Amino acid sequence: MELHGVSSGDLDVKSPAEKFFRSLIDDINVPFDNIEDKMEMNLEDRTLTMRMSGCLISEIYKTVKATITVSPKEDGDGSRVAWKVEFEKIGYDMEDPHLIIDTLVDVLVNYLKETDGNLLL
Repeated sequence: MELHGVSSGDLDVKSPAEKFFRSLIDDINVPFDNIEDKMEMNLEDRTLTMRMSGCLISEIYKTVKATITVSPKEDGDGSRVAWKVEFEKIGYDMEDPHLIIDTLVDVLVNYLKETDGNLLL
């Protein structure tokens, strides 16, 4: 079993890149306490990186980092949202926790779709 792992993908959305990225920033600042020290933003590249910690995550992982990048599509019709979740387990003896990462990714993708839908209303 490996200590490090990565899950990544992308999603096409109909919203303009700048509008979608601003919405992500606004939403993420609301539900998390003290996220400023765990979040990095590059407004020019529309990239957001968050380091996650807390109860279940910190029992299994040394680090969990999610990066989201929003880019305008070349045809000008909407945007592409690329995401990557990287993790490092506490030790080799820990089972590969695919359920936690898969659940995290499912929640992220659903959130991205919902955000796009809300922006198009």
